[in-house]
Amino acid sequence: MQEPINCLKQKTLEEGRAAIGLWCSLASPLSTEIVAGSGVDWLLIDGEHSPNDLPLIVAQLQAVKGHGCEAVVRVPSDEPNVIKPLMDGGARSLMIPNIRDAAQARAAVAATQYAPTGIRGFSVAHRANAFGRIKGYHPNARAQQYLALQIECENGVKNAAEIAAIDGVDALFVGPGDLSTNMGEMGNPGAPAVQAAILSVLKAAQAAGKAAGILAPNPVDAARYLEAGFTMVAVGSDLGLLVKGTDEAVARFKTA
Repeated sequence: MQEPINCLKQKTLEEGRAAIGLWCSLASPLSTEIVAGSGVDWLLIDGEHSPNDLPLIVAQLQAVKGHGCEAVVRVPSDEPNVIKPLMDGGARSLMIPNIRDAAQARAAVAATQYAPTGIRGFSVAHRANAFGRIKGYHPNARAQQYLALQIECENGVKNAAEIAAIDGVDALFVGPGDLSTNMGEMGNPGAPAVQAAILSVLKAAQAAGKAAGILAPNPVDAARYLEAGFTMVAVGSDLGLLVKGTDEAVARFKTA
């Protein structure tokens, strides 16, 4: 048995093309399965700001399987003991929040890789290697892994070039909400200083030959970021689409 190709890695890094994603925040295998069937290139299972735990995330990974998109899991922190069970559970594409400098980035990379390049704990059989059925998985695990590090503060922006240059980092992903908040522009990622910071992260990623990503639920913003060169762009979320759709459906008929 062979490990499936990581279509997100193939599209953004090998082919240099844009991959369109959707955020999954509802902590439901059923809703995540619905999102996976939309034709999306990748989806994000959120373990930071959603009521997800390890069994729920694994169940969502199972729901996504076979839909032709790549599931990315955002871990709640960069702690190796948090990352390890998620990877063994089948999360080969990870997003790690709030990376501030190169030292933290190197530690995050190490947590995802086996020795001698990392510190990921070795287990003979787990869901990530089809319970031992993928031969040669351990020495070749990195081949289909994808690691996106989030830049969400001014220190991260300042150190973006050094972070992007680290081997094992595949993408820099801007968190516009946290970045704008940390820059004193809460809820206003369109502020000129925040936009300048966002574009500087893009340039740092491109200069290092890495992908650049961003969450942009506003279609105008998403189109602008794609035009600028971002290749890992999330254009909405299950939560946001559900809120918008239900609000509009009710408002269309409610008179009082």
